[in-house]
Amino acid sequence: MSYESVRVTDATGKNYGAKTTDTGQLVVQARQSARDANALGNAYSVVTEIDSNAADGDFFYMRNTNAVMDLVIHKIRIQTGSVDTPVDIKVGCTGTPTSGTAVIPTTLKCGSGKQADVDCQYRIADMALTGGFVVDTLYVDKDFVGTQAFEWPAGIIVPPNTAMLLNSSADPTADIEIVLFFHFRPAE
Repeated sequence: MSYESVRVTDATGKNYGAKTTDTGQLVVQARQSARDANALGNAYSVVTEIDSNAADGDFFYMRNTNAVMDLVIHKIRIQTGSVDTPVDIKVGCTGTPTSGTAVIPTTLKCGSGKQADVDCQYRIADMALTGGFVVDTLYVDKDFVGTQAFEWPAGIIVPPNTAMLLNSSADPTADIEIVLFFHFRPAE
């Protein structure tokens, strides 16, 4: 059996050789935008507890008010008490939230004091928003012990000046506890 040498070059077109270990394994790096965003102070969480008090109720609203950055939702932890609750995530809704209460997201870069460019609200009733499209439905199981975590490795992208909402299609008859994690990245 014979072996031939293979030269692996980079993607820049400059013909640099790829770095390898002493045993010939390729040395690679991967980049995760959520981690990079956190290092820059562009990663946030929203913690809230809401009783939507209605079937088909828009109970949580967040508008990306940043003019040049996408808002990327990468994880939601959610829990409810007494009724299994399907929760729709809708993007692109329109209208002004009715009688919402402001929620201020917290930066995940502790001590930076940076605030997210969002309008974030909740309401114990329907916020009366319209339109948009469902990007995912979370099935929240009342019998699940602890909080259920839903993750999107590629993220749910909310473009600049666009809103998203959470809508419960059934009245949970109890509080819905939510922790939503998001970060900003340059819009594409």
